[in-house]
Formats: sequence, structure tokens, C-alpha cells
Amino acid sequence: MFREQNKKMHRLLERQLRKWLPGYPEIPSEMRDLFCAINESYFHHDNDRLMVENAMRESSDELTVKKGQINQLLDDQTIVINSLKEAVVRLVPETEIGVETDLLCIADILQESITRREVAESMKEQTDQRLLDIIDNLNLGMVEYDVEGRLTDVQNNFASMFGYDVAELEGKTANFFQAGEKRPAEKACLEGFHFSISKEVYEAPLRKKNGETFWLFCTTTPVYDLNGQLTGGVMVVFDITSQKKLESQLRHARRDAEAALEVRKTILANVSHELRTPVNAIVGITSLLSGTTLNDIQKEYIQTMKFSSDGLLVLIDDLLDISRIESGKVELEKISFSLSQILHVLSRSLGLKAEGKGLKFNYHIDEGVSEYLFGDPHRLNQVLTNLISNAIKFTHEGEITVKIELRKNESEVQRLYIGVKDTGIGIATDRLGAVFQEFSQEDSSTTRKYGGTGLGLTISRKIVELMGGSLNVVSEKNVGSEFYFEVDFRKSEAPAIQKENFNPDLAGVRVLVVEDNPVNQFLATSLLKTWNAVVEVCANGVQAIDMLSNVNFDVILMDLQMPLKDGFETTVELREKYHLTTPIIALTANAISGERDQCLQLGMNEYMSKPFQPEVLYRKIQELIHKDQSEMRA
Repeated sequence: MFREQNKKMHRLLERQLRKWLPGYPEIPSEMRDLFCAINESYFHHDNDRLMVENAMRESSDELTVKKGQINQLLDDQTIVINSLKEAVVRLVPETEIGVETDLLCIADILQESITRREVAESMKEQTDQRLLDIIDNLNLGMVEYDVEGRLTDVQNNFASMFGYDVAELEGKTANFFQAGEKRPAEKACLEGFHFSISKEVYEAPLRKKNGETFWLFCTTTPVYDLNGQLTGGVMVVFDITSQKKLESQLRHARRDAEAALEVRKTILANVSHELRTPVNAIVGITSLLSGTTLNDIQKEYIQTMKFSSDGLLVLIDDLLDISRIESGKVELEKISFSLSQILHVLSRSLGLKAEGKGLKFNYHIDEGVSEYLFGDPHRLNQVLTNLISNAIKFTHEGEITVKIELRKNESEVQRLYIGVKDTGIGIATDRLGAVFQEFSQEDSSTTRKYGGTGLGLTISRKIVELMGGSLNVVSEKNVGSEFYFEVDFRKSEAPAIQKENFNPDLAGVRVLVVEDNPVNQFLATSLLKTWNAVVEVCANGVQAIDMLSNVNFDVILMDLQMPLKDGFETTVELREKYHLTTPIIALTANAISGERDQCLQLGMNEYMSKPFQPEVLYRKIQELIHKDQSEMRA
């Protein structure tokens, strides 16, 4: 049918007809119009689909082009936004920029930053003004300058300090302000006053317009621009002229005080020397006489001489102790000792003195106090002796009590309260502080009535301070006084050192005495001969060197102050020129600070001040002889 009409059968319809219509390709006549219409519909559908596909293809191509354009636009916008983000981060580093931050957010951030900067600039202007006001009120001066050191901004106070107007100082350099003779500009930044472009603090003398010189305390700091480039510096100055004048006055006063102290030391040394020479003779002769056969009257005379010489020794030692302590030459010993033994000895010596005045003397030690302590028993004994002696001196009836109380007990250390209480005349309240001053007692009548130099309490307080404590006093007039202090002592297990019996014997020992004073020559010779030593005497260093070149000795006793050649020069020559190794003991009546160290440095082996205890000299001679013999055997 379709072929007859020259109509092409649609492939889909033909496939269905072959499948479902028996006898195809023959089609019943009553169905031809229907199938023809269906066939037309298939072709129309194909045409419509092609038209849609063409339209969609054209639309897709157009959309692809538009999409590419949009993507390019987005890429361009992304670049711009990222650039804006980087710029915002640089401008506002404290702001956090995220991935989702868009143009609107960036605009808000910039607006907020601009607002903050405007507020900050306003506040900066206010702060700058307040700073200038503060600088004005504090009498400070301030200037700004460029990298070449030329003033660019001068504050009024700065100009007025120099007596100039602000306009007169603009463009000036540091050399303009130098005190005294002007120096080249290149030196102005190296010496004295200069406009530094780094942080500096210094003092400098400067010249005012009227020629007057004054002092400024200067502080400089560098200044940078917004790009971090150095543009110059700022200096703030303060007038310290009055302070400098005060420092100068203090230096002069200190020099005067030091000179006065040196004069005092010299006087003390001279007085000590002049006192020690005769006292040495008295002590020595008394010691020699006490070893001879004496009747009762002679013994009484000897005891009186010994008592008087002991009093002189106390005075001399007090004078020297003050000098030594003030010069820092006193060092405390660190040895084991028994506190109860010290008090027992004091009770036997000073207790008898108290009983002689009808006074009771007693002491008490807490049970918890360690039997043996570690410290300086000699200095502690000196303090207690001073305090007890004073108590006895100023007490006419009643008692003297020494108290040792345990205030703190630790595994290795004990803190002790040490007090000396009396029922004496007491001290007026307004004079309590004066009793610790040098050469001072409560009043002048005390010195006339009771005697003394007023040095004992001064020395005692200084010794207690060296021990780490503080000597104090409580007193009531006509009732009594108590001097007390607290000191820490380390516990010790070692027993106290027992004193050996003194049985001197220097048989066969050859001793050369180098001494210009005839009395001291006689004393030393007599003392050494009683110890069976062989003694030779020289009057000065020249004779000593001549004798030592021909005769050998076991030990040399060398005086320091002699005519022609003193002990220092003699020792140096013997050690360095003649290489003599014989032990040398320095004997001097000076006993000034630093002299012992000087003697030992020059080659002497020992040092003793006059007057000396015979057993001490004997012990030193024995030690040096045995040491010398041991070294020779080695």
C-alpha cells in the first residue's frame, strides 16, 4: 500500500507490522488509513526531535561560551579579592582573613581600620601633648634631630636650659653645646655630648649661652618612618648640676674623712709603738723576776707590776682592735671550744674580783646547750670579759649574773642568748646609745670616777657583729643593766684543746736577735738564755747580714724598725741575694693593719707583736726549728 503511494514505511512501524500483522507486507484495506496516519506521526515525531536536538545543541554551545566567560570573570574576581586580602593583612595585621571573606567583608574591615586609625591618631596627638606637658612639668628638655645630628624640632624647656630661644637652636649640632673649647664636628659625636641615633644614656658637661657650665643627664633613642627607615633620633635631658655639686662635695668629704682616718691610724700605730716598747720590757722583766727566788714583799711588788702591765696591755690591745676591726683585718677563728670551760675560767678570775667587792657572781647554762661548739673562743672570751668587767666596775652591791639560754636548737646549729646582768648604777635612757660609741662613757664623771677608755663596749659590739649578732642593752638608772646578744654556733663533737705544760728548753739552739733597743736586747737575751739557747745580738740589719755570712743560726728574731737597714730590707736581702733559708720571726711594737701580711710576703716565717707572752714565742721557735729540720731531711 505504502509502496504504491510511494510512501516510505517508518522503520519503527514496519518493525511492529512485521511482528504483529500476519501476511505483511499486505495490509488490509480497512487499516491502511490508520497505519498511514501512524506512519506520518512517526515521521513528524522524528522531525520534531531533530529540531529539538538542533535547538539544544545550539543552546549548549552558547551556554558553554557563556560559562567560559563567567569562569574567566570569576577567576579575575578571585585574583582581585586575594590581592585585596593581602593588602588588608599588611594594613591591618591583627585582622583574621578567612577563605570565605568576600568584598563586603573586606570593605567592612577597611572601614573599621580607618576608623580605628583616626581614633588612634587623635589619641596620639593627645598623648603627644600630654607627654610634652609632663616633660614641661618635670623640667625635662626634649629635641628631635636628623641622622646627621642637626636639630629639627626643639622643645621650649630644652632651649631655656641653655638660655636660647627655640629659633636660635634649630639646625644646630652637638658641637654647638660643648663645654670649654670647641672641638671638630667629627669629634663631637665621639666625645662628651652628642646626638646619638641609637639608644644611649650618659652624662655630659655643657655650656649655656652666658658661658656658664652645667651638667645634663641625657637619654637618646632612634626614630624611624613608616617604612622602617631611620630618620634621626630623640633626646630627653635633665639638669643634674646640683647633684654633681653634691657628689663633688661628698668626694671631698670622703677624702677628708679617709685622710683623717689615716691620721688616726698613724697616731694609734705610733702610740701603740711607743707604749709597747716599754711595756714589753716591763712584761719581760716581770716574767724573768717571777722565776727567781723572791721574798714576800718582792712577790707583792711583782704582782703589782704584773697587774699594771696587764692593764696597759688591755689598753693597747683595745686601741689596736678598733683599728683592725675598722680596716676589716679581723677574721674570726673556727675551732672547737667548750662554753662551760670559758665561763668556769672567767668565774675563777673575774669571780674573785667580784667577791673582793662583796658581790655575788654566778652563771647559768641551759641544759640543752651543746658541750662543744664551733667558733672563736678567744673573741667570745674577750666580749664576756669586757661585759663582766664593766658589770663589776659599776656595781657596788648585789650580784653579777651570766645567762646562756638556748633559743633555737637545730640538727647542726644552736642559737644562744648570752646576757650579763648586774645590779649596778644603771644607765640613763637618753644615754643608752652613747655607751657603744668609741672613747665614750655615760658622762665625763663616769670616766673620772671609774676610769677606763670607753673602748670595751665599742669593740665588743663590733666583735658580736662579726659573729652575726647584735649587742644590745636594757638598763634602768640606779637599778641595773643587762647587756645581751644572740649568736648562732655550729655544734662540735671534738673535745676542747687542752693547754700543754710550759717547760721551755732550747738547749743547743742558736738564736740571732736583731734589735736596736738595748732594753729589748737585754730582755730577749735573758729570756732565751733561761731556755738554754745560745744567743747573739745585732743592733741593725747591716750587722746582721755581716754576721750571717760567717755564722749559722737556727732561728732569727728580727725587729722591723732599726737604723741603717730595717727588718724589711734585711729580710729581702737575705732571701733574694744570699738565699738564706733560716727561719725569721718578725718582732714589732707597731702591730698595724696589714703589717703581718707584708712580713710574710717578704719572706719572714712568723710575726709577733710586742709585748708577747714568753710561751707563745717559745712555741713558735720550736715549730719553726722542727719544720726546718724536717724539710732538710726531706
